Amino acid sequence: MKNHALFKNLTAEEYELILQVFTEKKIPKNKIIIKEGELGDSAFLLTEGKVSVVKETMYGEDYVVTFIEAGGDEFFGEINLIDKGKRTSTIKTIEDSVILEVTSDELKSFMDKHPHIGYKIMWYMSKSLAKHLRKADNDVITLFNALVEVVEND
Repeated sequence: MKNHALFKNLTAEEYELILQVFTEKKIPKNKIIIKEGELGDSAFLLTEGKVSVVKETMYGEDYVVTFIEAGGDEFFGEINLIDKGKRTSTIKTIEDSVILEVTSDELKSFMDKHPHIGYKIMWYMSKSLAKHLRKADNDVITLFNALVEVVEND
């Protein structure tokens, strides 16, 4: 996990400190970790296994957007560390998995005690959220252009 982007800029000592706020959980195959639309206040790192990211269509059907495999740089649910709002997608295990969970309150308390580490963590989270926002913006533009094309060709 030391190589995960969230931890890359931390010293060995800082890494050991931050790990104390994460709780390891083993999740069996085909279980929902988070559910779209539910309130949440935690984020997760996938350390073993594979999960799917699922969005619900307007017809109530599940649509798999992507998959996340352990070993990557995905940190999911991170927006809920900031606003404790509704989950934006469902995360479901595809195989037996292990996650590290951190809650908003635990992380905030840790960052208050260790602001130099908190700065590094918030910088990573800001970059991660910016990446997601840029992707969402590009997706909206793509959908808008497709809609314009359909309307103009009618």
